[in-house]
Parts: sequence; C-alpha cells; structure tokens
Amino acid sequence: MINKVLFIFVILIVLFLIFSILISILLTNKLMYPKVRDEKAVYDREVELKRFPVEFYKTLDKEEVMIESQYGYCLSCLVLNNELTKQPQNANKVAIFCHGYKCSKTAAVVYAKMLMDLGFTAVLYDHRNHGLSDKKFTSMGFYEKDDLKEVVEWCLKRYGNKIRIVLHGESMGATTVLNYLACDDRIAAVIEDCGYSSLPELIEHQMKKYFHLSYPLFRPMINAVMKLRAGFTLPEVSAMQGVVKSEIPILFIHGDCDDYVPYQMSVKMYEKKKGPKVLYLAKGAIHARSCVVDLQKYSNVVTQFIQQYYE
Repeated sequence: MINKVLFIFVILIVLFLIFSILISILLTNKLMYPKVRDEKAVYDREVELKRFPVEFYKTLDKEEVMIESQYGYCLSCLVLNNELTKQPQNANKVAIFCHGYKCSKTAAVVYAKMLMDLGFTAVLYDHRNHGLSDKKFTSMGFYEKDDLKEVVEWCLKRYGNKIRIVLHGESMGATTVLNYLACDDRIAAVIEDCGYSSLPELIEHQMKKYFHLSYPLFRPMINAVMKLRAGFTLPEVSAMQGVVKSEIPILFIHGDCDDYVPYQMSVKMYEKKKGPKVLYLAKGAIHARSCVVDLQKYSNVVTQFIQQYYE
C-alpha cells in the first residue's frame, strides 16, 4: 500500500515537472519571440487611433541612423527636427523615445510631437527584434536598457555633453527607461506611460487573468528556463529598482482602465519615488491609450511637467 502511494506521488511530481517545463517554454517563447507588427501595420493602427500627426510629420526633417548595440546588432533610429528645434535656445534639448511591446518607433511619433512643440530634437528608435532593428530576441527591458544606453551615448557624442535629455517610454519602453535609471543619472527628466513595476508582477497578473495559473507555483522553473535561454531571470527586469534609486523627476502616466498592465503598478512606483514626481491617471483609458482618450489633456500634463522640472 505504501509503495503504491509513493509510486503515485512520484508520478504526480514527474507530471508536474513536465507541465512546469512546458509552461515555462511556452511563456518564455511568448516573451522572447512576440508577433511583432510590421511598419505598415503600426502606421495604419496609429492613424486609425488618431494618434499619428500625419500633417505635422510631413513637415519634419528626418534623418535615419543605425546605432550599434554592445551585443553586436544594430538599432534603427530616426532623428526628427524642424525650425523650432533648430533654434539656438533649444540646442541642448534632446528627447529619446522608447516604444512598447510588439510596436515600433512609429508609435512614438505622437509623443515626439509633444516635446518637439517644446523645442526638443526627437530621437526615436526600434527596440531589438522590433521595427527595422536587427531580430535579436525580446527581453522585456533587460537588454533593451543597455541598448538605450547606446542611444544616450550616441546623443551625447552627437550633440555634446551639455545636452539635457528627457526620456519617454510607453509600456515595455517605460519599464526599459525606468530600469535604465538605476545605472545612469545623466538624464534630466523621465516620462513613463503604463510601464510595469517589475516583470514578475506583470507575469503573475497575466498568468492569473488570462490562463488562471499561479505564477509562484511555476516561478522556479520559469526563471530557470529564462536564465538558460536568455541569460537573465524575471526579477532582474525591475522598473521599481530604477525608481527608488533615482532622484530624477518622473511623470507617471497610466490609464485607469488598463487591465493588461494594471494602473496600480504606476501608483505604487509613484508612492515609492523620492524627489520630484507627478502622477496622471487618464480616466477611461485602457493600455497605452491615455493619449487617445484625451490627447490635449495628455499634452498639457507633459508640458506642465517639463516647464516645472526641466526648464
């Protein structure tokens, strides 16, 4: 009888391990190799949502640049200027934009316009495995923060050490920006839109919501598989780490109807942040739609933040 119970127990353990490995492989596949939208799909979506400033974009000076990552691949960048950004009093104003998961730099043009209206040269780029950048696997902010460092260094070399850089990130881009703050204090101000406070918290929320599975139950195997496949574990992607370490002014933006990345994550980061900070919760906005529900309000909040903490 004891041997039979032990045998059943061992079988259950083996089955659970197999199931855990399967879940971990499927999850890491989804994170590392998402179905990224092509440039036309991103553009069409932005126009349909009325996020893309078509006429404004036509008037801009556009420069395409390739920046090499420390990991050996190239990042596709776009530098945007107009008569306002070229004026002498705006020579030191540079804004870098980090787009979200499965999108491209085209999705950041709506935000670029807001800061270009304030005199900023806009530098937009595609994350690894997105847009026109090389197809290295996505890491949800881990290696992306190192790529952001290369873009920052390029800007400093191109425009000089006196420039004051603003970073804007949306979703995965927001987490990338905040994670980056843990290792660089040369940034003047940050705007984060609907970022996740940490990758484990995001995965726990989404596993429970969409698959009714417990992340803590599978956590050891997920992290082991991620470490083996990608070289890092989920806890190493932490926007909160950058938030608590940095004194740089941060504007936190989130839609209060976001159930993909819960808005409570931005609220929690705002509460933990020391030093200058602003929180804007867009009423009725789902994930990455805060500028869609009220573009003018969004732009006003950004303008007020820049005027208060940058200029």
